[in-house]
Amino acid sequence: MWAIAWIPAVFLDTVTIFDSLDERLFHHPTIQQFAQDFPWPDLRDYRSATTPLYHLFLSPLARLTEGSLTALRLTNLAIASGAVWAAVQALRLWGRPSAALIGGLLICASPYFVGPSVRLSTDNAALLCVFLVFRFCGSDLRRSAALAGIWATAAVLTRQIHLWVVTPLVLVPLLHHGRWRPWLAWSLLPATALAPFVIAWGGLTPPSFAAGHQRGLNLDALVMFLGVLGAHAVCVAPWIVRTLRTPKARLWVPGIAALCGALLAFHSMPWVDEPNRIGGALWTVARHTPAIVDVPAVFWITVPIGGLALLALFTHPRPNHGKFVALAACSFALANLMSGRAYQKYYDPIALFFLAALLQGQPAFQHRWSRRFAWTFPIGWALVLMAISAQRVYG
Repeated sequence: MWAIAWIPAVFLDTVTIFDSLDERLFHHPTIQQFAQDFPWPDLRDYRSATTPLYHLFLSPLARLTEGSLTALRLTNLAIASGAVWAAVQALRLWGRPSAALIGGLLICASPYFVGPSVRLSTDNAALLCVFLVFRFCGSDLRRSAALAGIWATAAVLTRQIHLWVVTPLVLVPLLHHGRWRPWLAWSLLPATALAPFVIAWGGLTPPSFAAGHQRGLNLDALVMFLGVLGAHAVCVAPWIVRTLRTPKARLWVPGIAALCGALLAFHSMPWVDEPNRIGGALWTVARHTPAIVDVPAVFWITVPIGGLALLALFTHPRPNHGKFVALAACSFALANLMSGRAYQKYYDPIALFFLAALLQGQPAFQHRWSRRFAWTFPIGWALVLMAISAQRVYG
């Protein structure tokens, strides 16, 4: 049903979204070049800042269809549908199937998931791999470590920024007391696969993109991730509030809020229209809010809430589950410090996944009315996001 709603956008060339520009300038030309050079494309430099697995995967199709953009887009939409399925499967392992479906709805409603679904992009292909890593990290299958390691490697070879997915593989034996040797061994595979590209490129991106993407540690990325997480935290607000009122969480609330405030005070982010460095809906909203200590007011609200959402994960009623997801989220945030750009599309769907994981394993609210009221938050937020996505694509 979800994919059917977006199929018309695949055929429309009048859709003007950020992902259309990425498709036209980077992903489609790269796929075409790889198709032309098939089966021996030059991977030392090409017209995309990401690792080449996505483009290599689609290049035979481009060769067979004589570069049909429609065929490539439809395949890309199928990949995005697979990512939604993988997210639901991962979430189901941690709690109720109904909550997992709502989590999947939140993710696929995001404008920053829909856009890369209807235009060629590495984003959702990488998320498919990431969600499958979480799926197998929570599985009892004998080959779970191998499958998680293989999908982690695929994620890194699709978008190198996802090297953070080695963290879940390392955490599995530490938090769940499993056999550590296979998990540790398979956690080395993603970095091993990435190493030849780093050597050939002389850095983390193809040489053509080094200047724009490699600028040292980028604290804008941390502020944007916490801001996006905080903005979406409204969808799980009843569970966050309940968790933060527990004795083990309550003592940490002032410290986390103060730490987030110190980050904003130390790293001022005055609103400047700089599309080659930062962007997204939250950044656009920042333009219309007053500045406090050279920081738009919207970040003084959303960043501390994002920090408190992470605290709610750390103090989740199921400690191992909460710490597993919270540490994975922290590793994601730290990995993105290496990117010279801080676009909301980098953080939006995965932030919703982390928040959906917070819903799983939660005890029911005491009264029926409070249970029903609580679930209006994620369902209502998903409907709001879906409306924004529809307006953005078809409006």
